[in-house]
Amino acid sequence: MPAGSERWSQRPLQPGRPPEPKAIHAPSPAGPFGMETPATGTFDPVTAYLAQLGPGSQRTMREALAKLADWASDGRCDAHALPWHLLRIEHTAALRTRLKASVAPATANKHLAALRGVLKQCWRQGLMSAEAYQRAIDLPPVRGASPRKPQRLGALDLQRLARVCAGDESPAGARDEALLALLYGANLRRSEVVALALADYDPATGELLVAASAGRAARRFAANLDARRSLDRWLLVRGAGEGPLFNPVNKGGRIEPRRLSEQAIYIACQKRAAEAGLPPTSPEDLRRADTSRPAAEQAERGLVELARFRSSGA
Repeated sequence: MPAGSERWSQRPLQPGRPPEPKAIHAPSPAGPFGMETPATGTFDPVTAYLAQLGPGSQRTMREALAKLADWASDGRCDAHALPWHLLRIEHTAALRTRLKASVAPATANKHLAALRGVLKQCWRQGLMSAEAYQRAIDLPPVRGASPRKPQRLGALDLQRLARVCAGDESPAGARDEALLALLYGANLRRSEVVALALADYDPATGELLVAASAGRAARRFAANLDARRSLDRWLLVRGAGEGPLFNPVNKGGRIEPRRLSEQAIYIACQKRAAEAGLPPTSPEDLRRADTSRPAAEQAERGLVELARFRSSGA
């Protein structure tokens, strides 16, 4: 085993929701918030804002802006169609209130950062006055406890997740079994999973290379027998063509030749948790699962080969 390797195992892999706050209404067919929408030429503040970000941040902020646009227009506009330059403090404050009631503080502040970034592009292009822009972004950060407590998954929960994936004979079942094994066993972030390419995994040795990202150095992992079986099952279905390691699977069971999105990983976790009879489960819950337990206690619960190791290189 080369130096710098780390071992990971296939940690084997209805919910009630609080009432959503009332959406901001868009009563006038002339435009959201009942205002006439002046022509803005071909300038798109969302595209201009996203162009400043890295690929991983683009995906995250694009999803955030899509949600804000849907809320602000009561479902009538997507992020590129919404006239962001018409937003005023009463609208942005209402969005902040809904975020505070719906998502964790860190997620709410991420959405507000995206909102401020788009409005800044509107101001730079002269679509908003300096006063309107400053008032619209004058929002305090969201603080407090998360409305959703982290799910603490145990060994039996992870085994139930593994069984529902293994029992699904569709390509999505094979993909999700391998996907959840990586999230749990290798403690990967969603952004790290979607960035993986087929060439990053060596089926002959079971080694996986994870590129450096967001303050994390590049790492090399070695799969144990169970984890390799889940990955081999997926690769048998996926095929040997170059490209991303994980692909979307459409409703007809066809594997699409493009990269899986971070949101799709979140949806897969939620779907498999519901099928296993577990509360809503996020990718972050899988990363945190049983990490606070001593290694001996983890082993007693059937979680083997969890500790990272570094070979001597001899």
